[in-house]
Amino acid sequence: MRVFIWVLFVFLLFTPMIAEYIFAANILPFAQIIYLPWKNEPLTVFLSDIYFIEGAVLIVFGALVGGAIIYNAWVSTDVRKVQFTEYIWNWKKIKEERDFPTGLTFGLVLIIVGIIYIITAVFVSR
Repeated sequence: MRVFIWVLFVFLLFTPMIAEYIFAANILPFAQIIYLPWKNEPLTVFLSDIYFIEGAVLIVFGALVGGAIIYNAWVSTDVRKVQFTEYIWNWKKIKEERDFPTGLTFGLVLIIVGIIYIITAVFVSR
């Protein structure tokens, strides 16, 4: 069941990319009215720009979620008080003391999907 939920989550993250590809021709005239640099640009430039923006947002959000989880869940309170951050990269110690947090997996999935969006944007613009 857990794997099904993660697969569904990844599918939902790619849904905007698929929907934009299908409806890009219908969205472009409206987008050209709102954002003037797209005024005389082809559809591929519009799609590329949208994918870059969405990919960047996913990467930033994933880094924020993953970083917050690493800092708050893996670093013990006394380590935060003395600002000793070397402990968070000691994987053996982390594995002994804590389970792998779901929030970190969530953040890493967002980063990976964001990278895929940006790679797609590069290939769409060619």
